[in-house]
Amino acid sequence: MLFSLVYTSRATSPMTRDALVELLQSSRAHNSAARLTGLLLYRDGTFVQLLEGQRARVEALYASIQEDPRHHHVTTVSTGDQLERQFPGWSMGFNDLDAEPVDLPGYSDVLDRHDDPTHAEAGFVRELLELFDTRR
Repeated sequence: MLFSLVYTSRATSPMTRDALVELLQSSRAHNSAARLTGLLLYRDGTFVQLLEGQRARVEALYASIQEDPRHHHVTTVSTGDQLERQFPGWSMGFNDLDAEPVDLPGYSDVLDRHDDPTHAEAGFVRELLELFDTRR
C-alpha cells in the first residue's frame, strides 16, 4: 500500500527560474533515492505538491518541508492510501506554470488566487493535479 499527501505552501520570497530548477534537481535526486514520486507545481509564490510512496518516507519528507525556510503557510490538503502511483515515471514531476500557457481544459485557478491559498479544498487541488497524470 502506498501513501499520498498533497499540500500547499507559500514561498517566503519569489523564486527565480534558476532557483526552481535547482529545487527540481535536488528534489529528484533525494526522492529517487527514497523511492518517492509526485508532482510539484509552482506559480506566483504558491506551491502545490503531491508526494507518494512509503508512508514513513512521505511523512519524513513532509516534516522536512514544513521546516524549510523557503516555505510558510504549509498546509496539508489531502492524505490517503492508494494502490498505485499517480506519477510512476517521475521521481518528481514539476511544472512552472508561470512559464506555460494556462489555457487547459479543466484548469483550476487555485494557483491564480492572491488570497490565502491554504483554504483550497482537496478535490479542487486533486483536479488540478490530474491534468498532469501521466497515466492518461
